[in-house]
Amino acid sequence: MTESEEWYWPDGAKRSKNMPIFRLLDTESSHGRYAGRSKIITVKDLVKFHGHPCDGLFRGAYAMSVGLKILFPDGIVDRTDLRFLSRNSPCLGDVGEYLTGGRVRFGTQDVLNREGVWYIIQRMSDGTTVEVKEDPDFFDPKITVLESNLNNFKGQELSQSITELKKEQERWLENVLFKAVPEEHYHAQIINFSFPDVPYANKGTRTDITYKNID
Repeated sequence: MTESEEWYWPDGAKRSKNMPIFRLLDTESSHGRYAGRSKIITVKDLVKFHGHPCDGLFRGAYAMSVGLKILFPDGIVDRTDLRFLSRNSPCLGDVGEYLTGGRVRFGTQDVLNREGVWYIIQRMSDGTTVEVKEDPDFFDPKITVLESNLNNFKGQELSQSITELKKEQERWLENVLFKAVPEEHYHAQIINFSFPDVPYANKGTRTDITYKNID
């Protein structure tokens, strides 16, 4: 793939030495056993899934990388064995869904009305649960204010405000996050946690993991 085909990937991300890489284990078919090998997922893959390389996506990826290292110290994340909670953010939800396999329709994803960048990630087989949080002073509060103020504008003022917001987000990514080590600003700990029942009436069963342990 040429660089021109990766127009969506920021220059700072290209230069970053701290971008997380995830190694995920899945099953091999619709009713399959564990696959014999894991696969590599990059943050570029997350951008393609989510749609754009925004600050929320990168912050979520950094947070997830720290939390998953606690649950899977060998570096191979079992995507058949996870469920998670986040706030109802398009960015954080998409990152969590892609990296854990959690889905509302299978009762393995839900949201809590709590501000900030955080995840609660649980390994279903033994109940081990990790909570990972972003340092409260890491993100630029100016960007948060610009986001909140968008509701106050219309027409040309709204257009200009959206442009300003995007510039500030890109500035923060370039000057701060892309130069940061995830563990310096995202911190995880094991917690006692009972995963709530997801209130979705049409929940189904994941048949693709039912027979994952069959020899």
